[in-house]
Amino acid sequence: MVADAQTASQQLAVDSLSIMEEDRSILIDKIFIVGNKKTKDKIILRELSIKAGDRYNYNDLQIILEADKNKIYNTRLFNTVEIGMLDLDYEKIDIVIEVNERWYLFPIPLVDIIDRNFNDWWQNYNHDLNRIIYGLSLYHFNMRGMNERMTLTAQFGFSRRFEIDYEMPYIDKNQRNGLRFSTRYIEYNNLHYEVLRNKRVFVESDSILKNNFRIGTTYTRRYSFYTRHNFGLSYNYNHISDLIINLNPNYFGIPGNVQQYFTFRYAFSHDKRDIAAYPLVGSLLQAGFTKTGLGIFHDVDITSINASYARYVDLSKGFFFSNFTGGYLSTPNDQPYSLLTGLGFLQSTIRGYELYVINAQNFFLNKTTFKKRIISGNTTMKKLPLKQFQHFPYALYIKTYFDFGYGKNTFDNEGNSYLADKMLYGYGAGIDFVTMYDVVIRFEYSFNSIGENGLFFHIISEF
Repeated sequence: MVADAQTASQQLAVDSLSIMEEDRSILIDKIFIVGNKKTKDKIILRELSIKAGDRYNYNDLQIILEADKNKIYNTRLFNTVEIGMLDLDYEKIDIVIEVNERWYLFPIPLVDIIDRNFNDWWQNYNHDLNRIIYGLSLYHFNMRGMNERMTLTAQFGFSRRFEIDYEMPYIDKNQRNGLRFSTRYIEYNNLHYEVLRNKRVFVESDSILKNNFRIGTTYTRRYSFYTRHNFGLSYNYNHISDLIINLNPNYFGIPGNVQQYFTFRYAFSHDKRDIAAYPLVGSLLQAGFTKTGLGIFHDVDITSINASYARYVDLSKGFFFSNFTGGYLSTPNDQPYSLLTGLGFLQSTIRGYELYVINAQNFFLNKTTFKKRIISGNTTMKKLPLKQFQHFPYALYIKTYFDFGYGKNTFDNEGNSYLADKMLYGYGAGIDFVTMYDVVIRFEYSFNSIGENGLFFHIISEF
């Protein structure tokens, strides 16, 4: 009985301490940042919901700091982010933020394929090595320690591309406004000019079949932590050969070899994902309006809107659920082939239909995934000479999924009719491997509604 009384007394003391912690009001005295040799403090402080001199409930502060930790990590400037509280006395603390910076300068040899994805190239085009593009891209992230980014690209092979892209996320003292500038020039000697049974048909020539010049700028307004407004304006000049006109008179939708137009874009996003590269918890709402052709050249006149919502749920015990719903509407019905979009591009793909493209002026898509984390952790490889590459995070997930979508063949394209105007679905199982520098590798075995199945490989997150 004495032992029982002592145990009860100890439990009462623990419960009392917990109640005291819940009611504890603490003042943040100072905020310290360590480990940022290049990144300016203000870039990190921009992501914090807290500030020195404010008072918080102890338990509430722990929740706030966890969210702030994810926001700092989502700048993609750091391998690791840790935030701790240093007690000065019962009512006063310091906040310590410790970061491990990534490597920011990457001169990367460029080896890629011209096709929409690896599976399209491997099966539809018999992994033809002539379809490989090569060159060099120079990525300079976090220029001046201000999270600025510059990309220089010189690409050769199947197509030739020269591109300069420069982004300044913040141009004002309050870090709410940003600008981006980009320009590119592309030449094609091998070009798709139509679709047949929803697969793109290419023609090859020793001479240039198409060239494209684009220059544009984007203004970003980030008033809150999670919401962004983007306003973009760009100019495009395109030229095609007589061969393309003969093969597809609707390639530009107008007579002649030249097409030029201005494009205005507005995009809104509300991003509350925990980790943007591979989210497990949170949500992402996106919407946009695009006007292609502003009445200056009278070559193009397309208006489109798009919207999507993704939800990510932690089901506990290593199980996770995610769902994506998106749609796209555009007018008029008759649009030039060169500007068609639809299902089958990047993340707007129904899994199981990676080998196809469904050109559609109007479409919607729903994707659902249920997954289980098998293993996750971090390894430090101190033998590597550069500290920025010594940290090796890893995680492995098994999953099952079901997608469905519909693309409207509004201008009655016969080569697109095999899969357009039909409810399509795909399902299957796979594994995801997530590792350093936001790399996501996916292996998926999928079945689709037209009776096909196969193994598909991706190096981009599903949505």
